[in-house]
Amino acid sequence: MLTDTIQECITAYNNLIKVITDDQEKQYFVEHADVSKATSLLSHLISSRIIQLPAFELLLKINKEKALYILKSRYLSINLSRAIRDPVDDLDVMFSDIKEILGEKELDKLLKNKKFLRKNMKNRIIKRQLREAIRFAKEVD
Repeated sequence: MLTDTIQECITAYNNLIKVITDDQEKQYFVEHADVSKATSLLSHLISSRIIQLPAFELLLKINKEKALYILKSRYLSINLSRAIRDPVDDLDVMFSDIKEILGEKELDKLLKNKKFLRKNMKNRIIKRQLREAIRFAKEVD
């Protein structure tokens, strides 16, 4: 029983990777998704760090407010130096998605969040990683 469940999980994961990274599937999803249900599902993928970056990109497209809320509450408002996992690692892609999807003004607005900067810019390792993520997002076109 457990072996079958693990196999089903692996198969479902592989299928999810295929469709969540396929441009046609993503476009169809954005155009036809039940936003409430899709927001909940994508939020779960992001918070459980399962295919988090493609899920964040889609969430930005269907529910910008929720995507930015998740980014602020799960990444930018916590003390990153005490995080169990390295949340800074994915911020370069998340920031560049914000720039690409919402525009540079929205990215700049997010980056000027004082709560985020005060709490995390004191740690030199976090500060360096954040600067690299910001630079990456600003340079990517």
